[in-house]
Amino acid sequence: MGLQEEVKEDLWRWIREFITVPNAFYHNKFAPCPYAKMAVADGQVDVVVWNGENPRDFIRAQALGMRAERPTTGLTTRVMGFPPRMRLNWGIIDYVDGLNLELIADEIFLNPGVTKTVPSRYPGSRNEPYFIVVANTLDPVLKGSRALQRTAFYKDWPAEQYHTVVERRARLAAQRGTAAHKDSADAAVDGTE
Repeated sequence: MGLQEEVKEDLWRWIREFITVPNAFYHNKFAPCPYAKMAVADGQVDVVVWNGENPRDFIRAQALGMRAERPTTGLTTRVMGFPPRMRLNWGIIDYVDGLNLELIADEIFLNPGVTKTVPSRYPGSRNEPYFIVVANTLDPVLKGSRALQRTAFYKDWPAEQYHTVVERRARLAAQRGTAAHKDSADAAVDGTE
């Protein structure tokens, strides 16, 4: 098995063993993504591994590819895996933020992050986690976030994380998305139904 296949297996293991299972942080009541288990079971999630091309081109192509495949495959989430060094190089976080401004009107929202529980196999990674960019279909994420706000899901999140993830996504959707995004996003920011 080659490195790309091993990385892909690691990312699927992270999804199956961490993202989709109840977590101690949430008092074992919620998984880090409460909707991921069903999405995985329904074949709505896929994993792609960086192939060495320009990372910006790769991220853009994979996000747009997910959008193009959605009508025929039902794909709603694409996890893109990279070596840990990627998050520190090439201004990639700023690029992802900028790309969101363009893609949000097309129902795509990108979140950069790391696989905290799975160390990278890339040479020289020193057991650091993989850098990932997750492309999600926006409308279900906004609706899911709204539903989670009516539970204890976000209760223990640090305020900065909540602001960066939930409020920022909703604000961008309201500013750059469709009219439906604006209504959903406004409710997500102010907590109304």
